[in-house]
Amino acid sequence: MDLAVQEENKSQLFSNLSLEAPMTSLKHIALFGGSFDPPHLGHIALVKAALEHLHIDELWLIPVGLPVHRKLSGKATDTQRLDWLSEIFNDEEPVKIVDWEMQNSNPTPAIDTLRRFQKENQHMIPTWLMGMDSFLDLPNWVDYPEHQKLCNLAVFHRKGVKDDVITNTWKSIGLLEWQNQRPQLAGHMVCLDVDLPHVSSTHIRQNAKANKALLAQSNCNAILACYDSDLRNHKERDT
Repeated sequence: MDLAVQEENKSQLFSNLSLEAPMTSLKHIALFGGSFDPPHLGHIALVKAALEHLHIDELWLIPVGLPVHRKLSGKATDTQRLDWLSEIFNDEEPVKIVDWEMQNSNPTPAIDTLRRFQKENQHMIPTWLMGMDSFLDLPNWVDYPEHQKLCNLAVFHRKGVKDDVITNTWKSIGLLEWQNQRPQLAGHMVCLDVDLPHVSSTHIRQNAKANKALLAQSNCNAILACYDSDLRNHKERDT
């Protein structure tokens, strides 16, 4: 066969391959990290809003093992936090519980999780889910702004709360534009106004019994038994 014909056929083959596997065919995976110490209605509302608005194929919940900037309460074991998340999101098929950070004996910053994701899921650009408070703290994250090369951001803030957001070098796009054509390159961010409960895990730990309405019904009693000192002491006296 003529060399020029061979080269033309080879070129056509690669062209066909690229048409058969466009970037838009890749899964859209969202990552949501946190202590989940304990998980609460705020986490649930954020996950449901992300699934509703961001056209997500899989949403990975990544509980922290050893936090970088703070400590866990020490009241719940890793197994308990994993089990609670599994129970809460049992009916949400796209939600996966990923224990990457719990596997590490050292604190795992978000950038290490993003690097591992890229290594194991080449050509995929994940969307990192976070609240506005986490977004505003991004400059303090380990190895920031390398994150801009590895992911996009979906930032959730409560309806009626106006924040002065400086996107720095993240390219901000509107939700409608995101829904019509999700960005294929890293470094983009979208903000969502959602009706998130005003709650934090720290707030619940301070008085679990008084804040039990902010816990999922599926494992409310188990979480109360873990975090409420009166219930825990009572249980210890009975054993």
